[in-house]
Amino acid sequence: MDIPSSFPLLLPPLLRLPIELHRDIVDHLELQDRVRLRLTSRYFTSIIKPPTCQELLAAEATPWAFSRDLFTCKDCVRFRHLLKFTDDMRKGKRGRQGSEAHTRYCVDCGVAHRRYKPDTEITIMGQPYVVCRYCKTYTDRIGSKGACTSCIPVPKSVQKGMKEPYTGYSHSQYESEDDWSYSTRSYAGGKHSEEMYGLWPDL
Repeated sequence: MDIPSSFPLLLPPLLRLPIELHRDIVDHLELQDRVRLRLTSRYFTSIIKPPTCQELLAAEATPWAFSRDLFTCKDCVRFRHLLKFTDDMRKGKRGRQGSEAHTRYCVDCGVAHRRYKPDTEITIMGQPYVVCRYCKTYTDRIGSKGACTSCIPVPKSVQKGMKEPYTGYSHSQYESEDDWSYSTRSYAGGKHSEEMYGLWPDL
């Protein structure tokens, strides 16, 4: 089928430019702006490459990432909220702009790659969590014998001597939402931004 000669005039002005100019424009954009542009259409998804781990680490120092408490995971190569990392992963040499920041990984990847083995206790924002030896998930609902309360509840005799349950951040509650719900929900090609980069563009 012949394409009418007037077809380019039907496109928005930006899309009338040659691909070479589009790439030049993209090269001058900040990381978060590249991601926003990439999410606008299949065309820009095809010409804009996903950010590298090095680019994400460099972007951690920007006010945009800092104000959103975003950190880079070396394994899934995306930004994740600080609540997705243990305290040890966000401090010292593995902290923001640290000399070993490139070795940082999120809890999900740590569990998936068995760096955090079952029965391991970890700390997130000062709150203890356990990687359950049975269901292999990490939770702040700590039972007994290295398990969560769903798999092995804490005996009532032990509960009496325990402190009041932590009422702050609940991992199970946080997990009821995707990370991307903490900002504007954006879709591209049937995928939201968390599935693509773990970024939260506030469009």
